[in-house]
Amino acid sequence: MRICTLLLYMFTFTSIFGQIKITDVGDGWKGKVEQALDTIKKYDTEKYNLVIGSCMLVGYWNESFSTTEGDTTILISTKDMDFNNIYNIASILVHESIHLYIKQLYIKVPPNKEEVLAYQYELDFLKKIPNVDQWLIDNSIKKIIYYSGEN
Repeated sequence: MRICTLLLYMFTFTSIFGQIKITDVGDGWKGKVEQALDTIKKYDTEKYNLVIGSCMLVGYWNESFSTTEGDTTILISTKDMDFNNIYNIASILVHESIHLYIKQLYIKVPPNKEEVLAYQYELDFLKKIPNVDQWLIDNSIKKIIYYSGEN
């Protein structure tokens, strides 16, 4: 938990870079990502500031999981986009933004510990959304347990 506190403390003193470029590939995906960003901003401005401060580009890729590329790009899987759940897309942006932020700080965090941190951060966000899909919360908890080695 000390790493999370350190990251949040350091973010407080980091400037916000500005606009995120969202790749427009049709199918209304750009609009969905914009809705997800609005959702993050509505329910947790701190996490919104981290997303817009760490991410310069949101793109898509044809794999079954979302990820980051380089130290400023979030790639959302086509599977996640096709699922068409704004809260899921928002939680992906929140989750992946902490990975970007860690990369940008050049902090070495063991991969499993970084995933635990990212899922805890995501879970904190999800708990702030009234009537959020329970499966999103359950998934975050399941992943925290898995990456903690408590399974």
